Amino acid sequence: MPSCAAVRPSNCTACGAASRPEGRALVIVGHGLRARTIEGPLAPRQPPTLTEVVARRYACLSCDAILIVLPTGIARGFRYSRSAIGWALALWGYEHAAAASVRAQTSTASVVGASSATRWASLRRWTRCSLLLFGIEPGEHGTLRERASRISTFVAAHALLSHGAVSLDAFFGAAYCGAF
Repeated sequence: MPSCAAVRPSNCTACGAASRPEGRALVIVGHGLRARTIEGPLAPRQPPTLTEVVARRYACLSCDAILIVLPTGIARGFRYSRSAIGWALALWGYEHAAAASVRAQTSTASVVGASSATRWASLRRWTRCSLLLFGIEPGEHGTLRERASRISTFVAAHALLSHGAVSLDAFFGAAYCGAF
């Protein structure tokens, strides 16, 4: 885990105040830790797991905002890691895998309702949230699956090393996309 000083935000996202004004006391100070449970596989073709990650919290003394710094690859407000989401969208959109198969490879849920046996609403939700998740707006034309395919190729292009398959590259590239 990095130190409090190492990941302290440079400025407050709420009011814009500088974190360390020259010659003055800190404005953004450590405010504890918060554990979060993240779902999804740790690597492609691995079984999905629940993983606990720790986020650092900071308080802005200028406006009383609480800032949370998450590890790379974790999106604020999402239960799944960016890598798991990128992988799932690539399997569903690019490789045309069935939603039930994608869910089995991504989710730890062992009980699925009868109406959700062949679909997974998260795939559609993630496609609609692609701007927030990955910084891409796939456009309004085409089906959600076609848009998921465009998202997965965009995300795959961010992989540090190519693995030869869009779904693999999407898993590794997804961590480096989106708002940080």
